[in-house]
Amino acid sequence: MASQGLSSSSDKNCKVNFRERLLIIDSELGAKDVEQLKFLCRDFVSPKKLETCRSALDIFDLLLAAELLSEEDCFFLAELLYILDWKSLLKHLNYTKGQVESLLPTQRKVSLFRNLLYELSEDIVPENLQRMIFLLGDSIPKSPMTSLGLLSYLEKQGKIDEDNLTLLKDLCKKIVPKLVEKIEKYKGEKAAELVTLPVEKETESLYQAEEELFSRSDTTKFLTALQEEPCENEHTRSNGGSCVQDEWETQRPLCHCQQPQIYLCLPVRTRDE
Repeated sequence: MASQGLSSSSDKNCKVNFRERLLIIDSELGAKDVEQLKFLCRDFVSPKKLETCRSALDIFDLLLAAELLSEEDCFFLAELLYILDWKSLLKHLNYTKGQVESLLPTQRKVSLFRNLLYELSEDIVPENLQRMIFLLGDSIPKSPMTSLGLLSYLEKQGKIDEDNLTLLKDLCKKIVPKLVEKIEKYKGEKAAELVTLPVEKETESLYQAEEELFSRSDTTKFLTALQEEPCENEHTRSNGGSCVQDEWETQRPLCHCQQPQIYLCLPVRTRDE
């Protein structure tokens, strides 16, 4: 019954124009959601362009122009909605929560670092935000800002990045100690990611090297040696340095590939034998 319901929902969505579905999603998102979307898209769209966005539709237009969103492939938007905990809107993209979770390990676009900053911002309440701003002193503008705005500012100023979270970790230790666990978890996941990618690339390079070594080196030498080796069989005779068949000799090709045809001179029995 569940599968029938999902199929029915999918069929209904197919009848609705793709842009109309984006319009429905936009109608559910508020100003805070728009700011969060802008932050999560910073690695894919120019920050200057994102700053001009006043609605989710503006962001969707940028994603469409950058070919990060299309009717055929809308997983990136599904990933963004999943991160923002708008899982109820996934149905408008013909996705379920379970489908997104199963695809994230291989199709994830949002970096671990950006996802960490977003999660931290969600756990920093206004009171703790003010304490952090106080500790940072004159290095932070006096204008009001959200927790996401603070983390975004620290990133823009180069005070934190994916490999340097010292300042952020120090702030969390003093104000919100429980958030240190998320930072440590991020470091572990990032280290595992860095180890996995080089191993995969190294393995692929080894396969390519072995294939190249055999095809370009060993095969060439092998073929050259066969072509230059004189036929010494007692049933062959030299004729200008080439092998000539006796009347009852047979020729057998070594292979049927696109390499030059090479034949072996094989001993055969004569009529008297």
